[in-house]
Amino acid sequence: MLFFSVNFYSQKTGIKGIITDTTKQPLEMVSVALLNPKDSTLVSFASTDKTGNFFITDVPSGSFLLQINLLGYKAFSKQITYQNNLIDLQTIVLNDDVNTLNEIVIAALIPIQIKKDTVSFNASSFKVNFDDNIESLLKKLPGIEINSEGKVVSQGTVVTKIMIDGKEFFGGDPSIVLKNLSADVIKKVEIIDKKSDEEELTGVSDGNKEIVINFTLKDANKNRGFGKAAAGLGLDNRYFGNANYSQFNAKTQLSVISKFNNINITGSNIQDFLENADGVADDSDDESKSTNSPPKSLSGFLETTVIGANYGRDFQKKESLNADYFYNASENYGFSETNRISFTNTNNFNFKSKDNFLNTTQNHNFNFNYTNKTSKKNTITLKGRFFSDDRNFFTDRKGAFLNTEDELVTQNDIVSNNSNNLVLGNVNFNYFHSLRKKGRSFTVGFVANINNTDKQNTQDTYINRNVNTNNPTNQEINTFRDEDIQTNTFNFRFKFREPLVGKHYLNLDFNTNFLSGKEITDQSRKITRTTSVEDFIKFQYNHQQIITKSNLFHSYNTSKLNISSGLELQNLLRQFGQVNEPQYSTEQLFINPNFSFQYKPKTGKKYQFSYRKSIKPPRPAETNPFVNDLNPFAIITGNVALEPEKTNTFQALVNVNSYDASIGYNLTLNYAIARHAIIRNVSIDDDFIRTISYQNNGEREIFKGDSNFSKRFNKLGFRITLQNKYGFNAVNSIINFNLNNVVSQDFSTNFIIQNNKKRNVDVKAGVFYSENNTSFSIENNLNRKFTTQKYFGMIDVDLIKKLNFNTQLDYIIYDDENFGIRQELPIWNAAMSYPLANKNHILKLVLIDLLNKNVDIFRRSTINFFEETTSQSLGRYIILSYTFKLSASNKSS
Repeated sequence: MLFFSVNFYSQKTGIKGIITDTTKQPLEMVSVALLNPKDSTLVSFASTDKTGNFFITDVPSGSFLLQINLLGYKAFSKQITYQNNLIDLQTIVLNDDVNTLNEIVIAALIPIQIKKDTVSFNASSFKVNFDDNIESLLKKLPGIEINSEGKVVSQGTVVTKIMIDGKEFFGGDPSIVLKNLSADVIKKVEIIDKKSDEEELTGVSDGNKEIVINFTLKDANKNRGFGKAAAGLGLDNRYFGNANYSQFNAKTQLSVISKFNNINITGSNIQDFLENADGVADDSDDESKSTNSPPKSLSGFLETTVIGANYGRDFQKKESLNADYFYNASENYGFSETNRISFTNTNNFNFKSKDNFLNTTQNHNFNFNYTNKTSKKNTITLKGRFFSDDRNFFTDRKGAFLNTEDELVTQNDIVSNNSNNLVLGNVNFNYFHSLRKKGRSFTVGFVANINNTDKQNTQDTYINRNVNTNNPTNQEINTFRDEDIQTNTFNFRFKFREPLVGKHYLNLDFNTNFLSGKEITDQSRKITRTTSVEDFIKFQYNHQQIITKSNLFHSYNTSKLNISSGLELQNLLRQFGQVNEPQYSTEQLFINPNFSFQYKPKTGKKYQFSYRKSIKPPRPAETNPFVNDLNPFAIITGNVALEPEKTNTFQALVNVNSYDASIGYNLTLNYAIARHAIIRNVSIDDDFIRTISYQNNGEREIFKGDSNFSKRFNKLGFRITLQNKYGFNAVNSIINFNLNNVVSQDFSTNFIIQNNKKRNVDVKAGVFYSENNTSFSIENNLNRKFTTQKYFGMIDVDLIKKLNFNTQLDYIIYDDENFGIRQELPIWNAAMSYPLANKNHILKLVLIDLLNKNVDIFRRSTINFFEETTSQSLGRYIILSYTFKLSASNKSS
């Protein structure tokens, strides 16, 4: 009813017209912008259709400047006073403009331009503060959002690459670009629906486009250096410092960044750090956990040092080299408490622990990318990555096992020192060639991966069993385990396309993947009870895997419609076993159908459906038959008899985004069902020792739905965003020889409302709600539900011409039925900034967690337990900082 009434009312209000050239031919894709005459900020926008008609709806009352633009034609402007009545401008004629330099003038006037595959925003039309980076600029643009994982999403699609003046910057890593370049050096932001290299070469649409963001620098910043340096000191010895410098010209680009702080501001690859942050050897990283739990967040106290450099050079037109180096060192320490409820179907128990942790990491990351598109017939790309990572984890975990009557039974203290050293090398080569016949082409690709990991683990476990009885027993286990894991992967790909009739093509895709690896384990262990016993284990486990895929499929490709269907023939050869022992060898042949459909009727609209059957071989760790008992309470062993999983995956996607109507709707649905699924087999004895193995049994179902709706209401002066997510995960497990089906359902909704005019005041408020429900078939009395509520508000206001004030309040409520917990956390942050002189000197006062309530809560549910971990976090701190900006100009040029 709301949308019907808005649509009905808009027919009687708004601004409409027809745009033609001097020959009275209608002009399509003409940019029509309604601007605030005081500061040229965008009020509303539209573009013409094939008949040259445009209609600007949802216009607030007032006086505005109407600007009309199309490349190759002279810009048209007109003053308009709108009073909530329909204005019909009739026919507007655009005159030819032969001066191609006018494109520069046009970009400075029109806030938004829409071309066939590109949407371009004039950066000066969107308000940013004098010390903002380009991440803040992106958040202002319509149709752009930065999700909870820090990824940039445009029109419902994750942005895969960010470029500066058409060139890669730090390997195109969005997080580095967004957080290190100042917003005031940017002239234009382009959202590009980039064609694949094959499509650019052959002209045949294959539907394999990616979303790329290109930032165009202001002219004054292109041939001279720019950057900034900042430093701050605060209470409780808090500090930070960062600096960056960039210089770009027509042929080369050079950038240097550095950062150091102890206020929990991360460098790069933070998610990898979190996934390996638990020093105690257990099953926490197992892929078969049955929930859609969010990733771990950073807790404790973090000190970070980051240094990076990027260099790019164009040797000639369409031939370039880009390389970057990144160094990251961090130290994370703190304290956490965990409460876990476990069940075994015969002997349920609870586990509580208190952990002190200290995790450090140092890594070196070098990337390069060479591209040669100088020939009209072929394209060559060569990419490489060399990465070394040294991680050390210390954990002192004091645990207590309690029975269902909440009586203490066993205590343990695990002191763990783990060192992981990783060296990785990757080279990716691709050659695309277009043959004489139009549409006929082939691609040759080669990928090599070399991965060496050395794990040295020392774990001392002190166990006190039968604590509350007359016969307590003590045990000490000292274990040292050294694991050397080497994995080499080589992949060769050949693809050939043959045109048939019209837009029909026959495609052959041949892919061979060679994987070889070895795991050398050397373990010594000393067990002390009444007497001491020592044992030693040493083995080498080799595994090889060759996957050959031949995919023959038919495709129908046009600029709007792409349909393909085919069959893939997959041969899987696996050989594995211990050195000097009988080897296991299996070879299997699979037929995998696939189908895809994509329809893009116009810019901003896409409908997609795909189906694929795939085969997932067991991981080497799942087939390794040797015992990993580093943690005596979580013993893991593989199963050599495992068979591959067979998975059918369905995906549907709907993107409907209109810059004219300021509306966007994006929907993604994913469903996967695995037959012959690899599941976990867990047995738990009376001493709470979990022995974990794997077997093929039953099905695994995963469904994920994600919808995002946004609408701008110019008359009311605000914009709303509604995000909904739903996840369903069902998996079998074996618990003490009983089949257990675990079903986990996650739902979240996020509603945000914010003002449109952000020149002087930026206001945002919203509510977030998430709920997890996990049920167990053999212990339904332990079915679990926990919720998170978050209410938040933010205001950014220029109090006077130079003084900017920003504050945000988050109020979070955690509820958990099983743990009987209701925890309320108000978090209040604020900042004030003031520029000196010509805005190149900035003073800023930052106040974080003023109520000193900040803690971190992480919750997860697995196949036979669920737990909640509460960690101490940084808490309140106040910092006064000074920033110096080296900038060619503060004005748009």
